[in-house]
Amino acid sequence: MEDGADRRPFSSVVNEAIGHVASLMRLDLRLLEAEMRGKTATILSSGACGMAAAILFMLAAFALVEFLILAMIHLGVGSMVACLLVGIVLIGGGFFSLHLAKQALVGWTITPVETVNQVRSDVAALKQGIRYGSTQQ
Repeated sequence: MEDGADRRPFSSVVNEAIGHVASLMRLDLRLLEAEMRGKTATILSSGACGMAAAILFMLAAFALVEFLILAMIHLGVGSMVACLLVGIVLIGGGFFSLHLAKQALVGWTITPVETVNQVRSDVAALKQGIRYGSTQQ
């Protein structure tokens, strides 16, 4: 009497399961590689543009600081007071820039989210396949 149960040897079931797990791992590693390559390219291009901007802003800032100090001295403010006032304004601008940079990174992650979700679903499917048996041969 045939009850429809799979009568394969246990070793073939284990070998098939190992093959499926290995295949899933290879696919997940490819997904991880593709996702990280995309994130790395974005980070590198953004970093290069950011460095160029930082250098140009720094050169412009030196020129403007010099102009502000010389303009204040020309208007009759003492040179030490002019340097102090410009320094205080620059420190305030620096703290404001740090605040903006911190806000820009809120919620951003380098974690490969798609890969992690795929691995979780693969593990859940594998657990379900082990628990209830595979219907595929």
